[in-house]
Amino acid sequence: MKLNSLREKISATLCLWVVAMAFFMEPLYAQQAVLFDPHETFKSMSYPPDDLYRTANGRPGVGYWQNKADYKIVGSFDTLSRVFSAKMTVTYTNNSPHDLHEIWIGLAQNRFRKDSRASALTPINGSRFGIQEYTEGFVFDQVSVPGKSRSQLAKAAYELMNDQLKINLPNTLKPSKSITLSLNYHFTLPVKGSDFMGVMSSLNGSIYQISSWFPRVVVYDNIKGWNTNAGYYVEPGTLDYSINVPSEMIVQGTGSLVNPREVLTKLQYDRLMRAAKSDTTVQICRPEEINLSTTKSPGSRSTWHFKADNAGDAIFAISKAFIWDAVKVNIPGKAPALAMSLYPVESNFAAWQESAQSMKKILENYSKLWGAYPYATAVNIGGLVTGIAGPGACFLYYKSNGTANGVWPILNHELGHNWFNIMVAANGRHGWMVEGFNSFINHVNGEQLKRQTAFEMPDAVQWLTKAKPGQTAATPAELVTYNNFALLSYMKPAIAINLLRMQVLGAERFDPAFQGFIAAWKFKHPMPSDFFRYMESATGEDLSWFWQSWFMNDWRLDQALTEVAYVDNQPEKGINIKLLNKGKMVMPVVVEVVEFNGNIKRVKLPAEIWQKGPEWVFHYPSTTTVISVKIDPDQCLPDQDHSNNTWQGSTVRKPVPAGLTLLPVMLKKKQFKLTIN
Repeated sequence: MKLNSLREKISATLCLWVVAMAFFMEPLYAQQAVLFDPHETFKSMSYPPDDLYRTANGRPGVGYWQNKADYKIVGSFDTLSRVFSAKMTVTYTNNSPHDLHEIWIGLAQNRFRKDSRASALTPINGSRFGIQEYTEGFVFDQVSVPGKSRSQLAKAAYELMNDQLKINLPNTLKPSKSITLSLNYHFTLPVKGSDFMGVMSSLNGSIYQISSWFPRVVVYDNIKGWNTNAGYYVEPGTLDYSINVPSEMIVQGTGSLVNPREVLTKLQYDRLMRAAKSDTTVQICRPEEINLSTTKSPGSRSTWHFKADNAGDAIFAISKAFIWDAVKVNIPGKAPALAMSLYPVESNFAAWQESAQSMKKILENYSKLWGAYPYATAVNIGGLVTGIAGPGACFLYYKSNGTANGVWPILNHELGHNWFNIMVAANGRHGWMVEGFNSFINHVNGEQLKRQTAFEMPDAVQWLTKAKPGQTAATPAELVTYNNFALLSYMKPAIAINLLRMQVLGAERFDPAFQGFIAAWKFKHPMPSDFFRYMESATGEDLSWFWQSWFMNDWRLDQALTEVAYVDNQPEKGINIKLLNKGKMVMPVVVEVVEFNGNIKRVKLPAEIWQKGPEWVFHYPSTTTVISVKIDPDQCLPDQDHSNNTWQGSTVRKPVPAGLTLLPVMLKKKQFKLTIN
């Protein structure tokens, strides 16, 4: 019994010792919570079935259709009451294969009603786009539909559904047929307009910035039908509008001015014509001329008439306080455009004086990179609004300074919206396809023009690295929390697309593909799957791992360097380098090796090295002692732990397994004691 008891004690102690040995001799990554599973990360994306409308290669199909809304609006603005009144006709063409029994119209001004959903959703402590001032919203004086009398329409015309107007058609609108609706309405321009519009007092008179000023037909598509709950989602059409104002006022915004001789002095007209041919800025209205901007008698009124194709929306401003600069913009493959900047004398004057030239350079470079600017004019207007864009026009804060929130970075961003999401008219619910794509092209433009953008890419990468796990970039815009808005709508998708360009595909492959996507979906409505498919088809790559990592999931990247060893312990035979992917996200790996002989070289490995598992070993043909090995040397990836990215030393030998390294130390410290009683 005594012998058996002794054996049992020895056996038990040895078991503990063996367990401890096994624990300490496990591979290093087993101790480091490796989350990566190649079957999950490299799982193929599931796309909607190919059909006549949207193809498997990400292009519009032979049967792709898109309805069209053409607007003609005659409006008048009373500067004392701030009431805008208008008569509008909209000709709606049903290009779909469906019979339409109703037409939905968005009433954006109704957000300012006290009983609106936007008002109810404004946080108690406010928000940038929250409601600060109440109005009656759109007030309809008359709604007319062919085949219905006014009395028959009365109930439907004033029945609001989530800030929408539903018009039930008396007769079905058949495919390829059109209908013309008439809406007479008025609204009061809020002074504080949720940073979309508003009124600013200036030394030489008020500046009225006006957006969301006409009832706009909701997009009907083959994905959802009527997109009554979409974000900014516009049906590009033809826009013809006239604005009647006091004669001393200047009006500028979306579209080309049709009647400049009627509303400008001869001197202003001559300057405008000269600016259209000039690469240097021409001042249409100078500071000393602000109160002499018209030859009309006091109290008279003028009507400014504008037209734009492929617009579907418009913004404009009214004031007698504007300095007005203009310059020609050279557009590859088409007639030059005219860039105009209007701002008050109390603006950040030095920056605004350069703004017309800034517009010229920004638009010319965008056109060279991503396709021709689509409009004949581009207008930038200074006032209280921080920064918004419409087709061919934008509002900027008049006191913008020279930093990241200055005139140039915001101009670069707002003008970029003419490509995303005005030309590539994606649904605003997919925020990354709007703000994210735009922030990406802003970054490229800033790099090429050597100017600061709204955020620097290294700073954005660091912010992403430190962000807490949470929502994905694919989260619908209305569900993105306030604290995640900038990260998920702007920064993360911009970082992702930039890395796709620079680290995954290379600019020489990415740029033609991205240009092709823009051209294929010009003034059309792409979905996320269309972009994913197009880029894969155009580059010949399966990028499921990339879309999964960056857009569909909130996965994190943690690449590590776990082992560096000379072959046969001889520096002249080169080194073997072992890498570990710990996080669920994968990316290509850039490894920088510095040798004693002064050679500094980099090896780039594709993301597919991780397809078989979390470890990868490769040979580097060094010929002398290696001084250091580093992965992601430029820290352009959002790696969660940079402490395991570098190995440094003057000599390298294959490390002893962790268990054998630690065991003698533990025995020396008598942490394991074998006793026999």
